[in-house]
Amino acid sequence: MASIFNPEYKDGHKVLIKDRGMLGKVRNNIPSIVSKASYGIQPGKTVFELVKTKSKQKNPKHIIDVSSSPKGNLEMYMKKQGSSILYLFKGAKSSLQNMFTHAGDGKSSKSDTDDKTATKELASLYLFEQKLKYNKDVNYDFVHKSLPKKYQTFFTEDYFTSAQKQLKLWLSKEKSRFKGPGFVFERQMDDLTKRIYKNALSIAKLNKDNWNPGDIWIVKKDLDFKIYETSNSIKEINKELVKDYTDGCLASISLKQINPNQKGSIDYINLSPTKKKEVKFDFSFMECDFTADTFKNAIIWSKSGFGPRMGFKASTSGFGVYLEGRFKGAGSQVGAIDATKIPEEIKRRYNYTIRKGGTPDLKVEAPIALKEMETMIKRHGASKMSNSLSSYKQLVEIYNQAPEFQKQRFCRIVSFMYSWLELPFKKGGEKEFKDLMSWSYSLAKKESGVGGSYIFLGP
Repeated sequence: MASIFNPEYKDGHKVLIKDRGMLGKVRNNIPSIVSKASYGIQPGKTVFELVKTKSKQKNPKHIIDVSSSPKGNLEMYMKKQGSSILYLFKGAKSSLQNMFTHAGDGKSSKSDTDDKTATKELASLYLFEQKLKYNKDVNYDFVHKSLPKKYQTFFTEDYFTSAQKQLKLWLSKEKSRFKGPGFVFERQMDDLTKRIYKNALSIAKLNKDNWNPGDIWIVKKDLDFKIYETSNSIKEINKELVKDYTDGCLASISLKQINPNQKGSIDYINLSPTKKKEVKFDFSFMECDFTADTFKNAIIWSKSGFGPRMGFKASTSGFGVYLEGRFKGAGSQVGAIDATKIPEEIKRRYNYTIRKGGTPDLKVEAPIALKEMETMIKRHGASKMSNSLSSYKQLVEIYNQAPEFQKQRFCRIVSFMYSWLELPFKKGGEKEFKDLMSWSYSLAKKESGVGGSYIFLGP
């Protein structure tokens, strides 16, 4: 990380104190020192703004000493974002430097989420481009300066180290390919890749990520786009993607953030245009993680650690259930699950119609949803449905006390849960459940007859 003592960082530059998971080899007692109740600090969450102007460094309310000895100590003045309360941190330069990381603006909105995603992808793109095109290793400051100004405030040390891990993974398999000045590096749907997506999406009838979730692309400048732009067959387009990758002319890369405490992995998806990649996971049922107090989310975990997550986006107030694939402890999704495919598959397998669309009519849907939940609890046990549930009776009590809006959401999310947690077991037991989970995994990874090839870099 670029030092917070760097004179480039002026008043207002945002930082936060690392929590235990972010500290690594740094002194692990720092979070406990700064977490004193009177300080009002939450490591990993509280955003500070640097105060470097001498005239503003007066009368700090809190003086926090993290030094292990009185010698060689430095001072850093900061204030909480949105507050005038001044903090003075004292300690060795190495301690102060290592306990902080750069932060975003501390806000959370749909717009900010999109901007953070763009920041992560651009950070990775800059590292890939500099290394592969110019054989240069670049530092945090280079990436920070290269980012458009609107994204600089979101850039953090974790984003930078994640990009470094992604590049290292790439070089472990692709060390001698896609190098030199003859390639263009761009984000999905920017310029050259727009010529690939436009026709493919119109044929496949999918959104961009459900066809090919490549976040950044490496494209040879003289690539022939004829098949991509004129073909009437998605199979032919997908075959061309594989051919161009094999020939070293094009690569689609899907990125997931790799946190400091995580190892990364590289995976090649749909590189055979005719054969789905073999999956060697134990998809036996383990448990369901259902938020029984708010009915907001549910994740159905298999023993492999993979599970489909269903729920409602924070940026929406409607009743549409969002689906994605997750791995336990990964901190990011495997991939969004095409919401149009699930109802079709469930109808085909079990002749069951998932409740979706419009506003739920509680008089009609509530009795059905409550009966479905009772059936799932009888089959798996209340504690296997949610670690906060002890019985179906308790669930009913929570439901009866919930506001109408939550009851309506309950009716919708239960219909999706029922599709995984009852219907497969009723039809064919654990074997059928495992088959549905395998199909769900492939759908999340875009391993299907219409999904395009890409390389996954993530946890």
